Amino acid sequence: MKGVMYCAGVMLLACALPARAADRQKQTYVIGADVSALGEVTKTEPESGVTKPIAAVLDLALRHWRFVPAQKDGRAVPVHTFITTTLEVVPDAGGKYTLTISYVSQGPKWELSSMPVYSPEALQIHAQGSVEATAKLQADGKLIIKESRTSNPGRGGRLLTKAVDDALLRDRYTPETLDGKPVPAYLRTRMTFRVNESSKVTTTDCKGGPPDSIPIWCSVAKARDEAPPTNADLAFLEQTGFVVGIEANRTWRPGISSVLQPSVVNPITMHL
Repeated sequence: MKGVMYCAGVMLLACALPARAADRQKQTYVIGADVSALGEVTKTEPESGVTKPIAAVLDLALRHWRFVPAQKDGRAVPVHTFITTTLEVVPDAGGKYTLTISYVSQGPKWELSSMPVYSPEALQIHAQGSVEATAKLQADGKLIIKESRTSNPGRGGRLLTKAVDDALLRDRYTPETLDGKPVPAYLRTRMTFRVNESSKVTTTDCKGGPPDSIPIWCSVAKARDEAPPTNADLAFLEQTGFVVGIEANRTWRPGISSVLQPSVVNPITMHL
């Protein structure tokens, strides 16, 4: 019966796909998932607004993935986590489609409410630079900023740091549960502010990257002119759990720690 339901979901999705061969689509989803003590996905809960056909396809894909079983007091226990995945639909000239569901990360749910607010005071002095922040996500879902530092040592740096810290505190978080009980996690992020000649503010933000983040490098195409991190930057990142690689001209994606580690998370491909 379950296989029939999946097939029906895939067929409904096929009917809902665009008719033109040029329509290539890619979407990111965050899916609540129960992972058993064996590391198997046993239940999925898509975000609100996700259609039933897409939810069925994502459920089918996630049940193929495996995680290293989480441990508590020396025994394997179930976990409720949030898995980030992408669904890419690629049409061909014959009117058929290839669906690829790819693993991105797992961990607590991080709902981004807004970007940091660049204040009039910061604009007045053209404050720019990088801010790195680390925080602890408590079991009750409250975030506590542990440390923030900036490449700008003056007043501008203090304004940028406050903007990033305030933005992180505005975001909403849902912890993972381990054996039915919520557990704390740790968060790391980095943001760079730039002001151009017309006083337009731009930001390089990697908060959209995988939340589980170790290895922590992410490439940002729009940040090619960004200066490499200093030795102080690298030392700070090493102290706070970031893995420092050789590509020092790249910025960092954030991380939220997870009680799980992926084991088998190969992309799942379907042909319609």
